[in-house]
Amino acid sequence: MSYRIITENQQLAEFCAKAQLSDCLAVDTEFVRTNTLQPKLGLIQLYAGDEVVLVDPLCISDWQPLDALLRAPTVLKMLHSCNEDLEAFASIGLVEIRPLFDTQLAAELGGMGASLGYGKMVEQLSGRVLDKSESRTDWLARPLAATQLEYAANDVLYLWPLKDLLISKLPRPELFDLLLAEGEQMISRRFFVLPPELKYLELKNSWQCQPRELAVLKLLCAWRQSYAEQKDMALGLVLKDALMYELARRRPATLEALAQLPDLHPRELRRHGQQILNLVSAAKALSPQQCPQTFYHLDSFRGFKQLQQDLTDAVQHAAKAADIPAAFLSVKRQLNEYLNWCWRVTDEERLLLPVPEYLRGWRRKVLLPYLPQPLHVQAIIAAQ
Repeated sequence: MSYRIITENQQLAEFCAKAQLSDCLAVDTEFVRTNTLQPKLGLIQLYAGDEVVLVDPLCISDWQPLDALLRAPTVLKMLHSCNEDLEAFASIGLVEIRPLFDTQLAAELGGMGASLGYGKMVEQLSGRVLDKSESRTDWLARPLAATQLEYAANDVLYLWPLKDLLISKLPRPELFDLLLAEGEQMISRRFFVLPPELKYLELKNSWQCQPRELAVLKLLCAWRQSYAEQKDMALGLVLKDALMYELARRRPATLEALAQLPDLHPRELRRHGQQILNLVSAAKALSPQQCPQTFYHLDSFRGFKQLQQDLTDAVQHAAKAADIPAAFLSVKRQLNEYLNWCWRVTDEERLLLPVPEYLRGWRRKVLLPYLPQPLHVQAIIAAQ
């Protein structure tokens, strides 16, 4: 197959100007994300129906032409399972990709199943079996082998022709508009993030912790997030979740006690030991009233598991009424986001949180008639 490698700003500008005349652009990225918080972009693949181009981001310094192309309202951007691609683009300042057509979601709405991989989708729709042997490539290495480049090119070459096939599988024409609306939600999601002091809410099973343990986790999570951003380190390389839970449970007061924790590497002890002790000490010094409570507004709280089930039932009923898959309407992250927003923060903290995705965009209209709405948030929901 033929493809062209772009290593110069002028080459990229010329391609983008030409691609602006197309009605559709297939897009993919290759990146490395092993030890860093942010993905390291290694390649960008673009195909507007004429030629496949592979953009080398290690050589490009002017992203304005691509930014303009990705924003162009007349060019549909096709990406498959694009959440990580959006992060990769954001790492070079490209944060708006509109209109966005996620082909994995289109396949789901078309009855092909949830979370369908790119290779399986191509095979089911076109009969083409793709070679995925280069999926573990180090995309920052240079030079890239011909087999690696061909693998990358295939990710857009066989994506572009599937647009009409995927659209034809949609049970109703209006679902295409729903896909574009979800594309908008995926773009806007990057602008709705938890403040550092509430990052502990994202920890799995943190709802099982006692207030004093939550106080420790709250300070540790905020510090870990800040440190990871400063050093561009994966969160788990700063402190693993399991270790933070152990710190919250034991609350050590000395370096000697800290060294007894089995999951604390000696390197981490040397690097962060005193900082960890200071944070644990600060959490221990809080009054009981200052500690985060496991849940608030207990008069309307039916228990975490019961509320999860109530929300799951609400999603099922709303999805059935809207005649869309429940997995398209909601994922567990979104469900827990709403539950946390309602019951796991104070009324003051709620003002610092992003509005839950259940209450934004197209989901609000679909879900709102079915959602449990405790009294203490009803006025906020009505005012949005």
